[in-house]
Amino acid sequence: MKKLQIMRISGWALLIALTFGACERPKEKAIGYDHIITVVCDERNWEACEPILVQTLGKIYQTPPTETLYTFQRISPNDLNTNILNKNLMILTRLEEKSGVTPQVRSMLPDTTISDMRKNPKGYYQQGDAYATGQALVVVIGKTLADLRNRLEINQDQIFNFFEEKMLERNTAFIYRSGEQFELAERYFNEYGFYLRMMHDYVEIENRPKDKILWLGRDFPYRWLTVSWAAPTDSTLEYQLNDLLNKTFGKKLRDVKLNRDYLTSESIWFKQYSAFKFYGLWESKTEVKGGPFIAYGFYEPVKNRIYLVSGIVHAPEKAKMPYIRQMETIIRTFDTKIFEVD
Repeated sequence: MKKLQIMRISGWALLIALTFGACERPKEKAIGYDHIITVVCDERNWEACEPILVQTLGKIYQTPPTETLYTFQRISPNDLNTNILNKNLMILTRLEEKSGVTPQVRSMLPDTTISDMRKNPKGYYQQGDAYATGQALVVVIGKTLADLRNRLEINQDQIFNFFEEKMLERNTAFIYRSGEQFELAERYFNEYGFYLRMMHDYVEIENRPKDKILWLGRDFPYRWLTVSWAAPTDSTLEYQLNDLLNKTFGKKLRDVKLNRDYLTSESIWFKQYSAFKFYGLWESKTEVKGGPFIAYGFYEPVKNRIYLVSGIVHAPEKAKMPYIRQMETIIRTFDTKIFEVD
């Protein structure tokens, strides 16, 4: 019997008791697309909140053409029950008496939870697996329209990270559902000292220790995964990673170059590493071929190396973001130690 869930309020956790029947059935798996966030929200609240959500959750990627990280599906409160198992569910409300969202929220959360959120100007609610396994639920309650917007702005990074965490969990289960290549991954660990969980259908394309690059891939839709590295210097991390990025795409990968007009980078935390995330478009030097790429670069102190772990996709006439997200999931398994896989 499940008894406790966690409510996130401005960075600190408050345990709240949610009662479930002793004979509760196992939850169904969350349904729908990973990139769609179902938003239960009145029209006026949505007009005020949408621009804030677009800044993070609706971030645009050139693939080409353009695709967003997440898209929003706003529904009426009357349609909540038919969408209650959706993978990503967000409720935005001011608890107005005439709003159809109000009774829905009051039936979902205890009065004490709602009261605590409203007292804390940074408070909001998030819960994983709320109504289905793999689901991400976020509830933001504001006293006024300005308060609702303020809570979203203050917490947008935490909300983004929560949706990303649940997406990563679902994607990990999906891409390794048919197994993985433990022996290949362990061979690379013994050879180079780093570990990547390898999908069952990836094959080695090139392994060039002298050039400090490992290149793997799979058939259509084409996906290439590379790990390249270099010894650190006294330059800034950003400068060293840009240098390694240039050498990887154009020299180490001889037929591939990046389109500099669409290159974007941002500083992030990758596990325990201060890192940079690069994304944009790649092009073939010899063929009419290209697509999106993504790369994570960081300094790893155990091996005293600068690493760039990158993935590129070529999938004409297909949505590219699902493949980029799968490669990002693999990239995030990078480690310098072998760990147990459940």
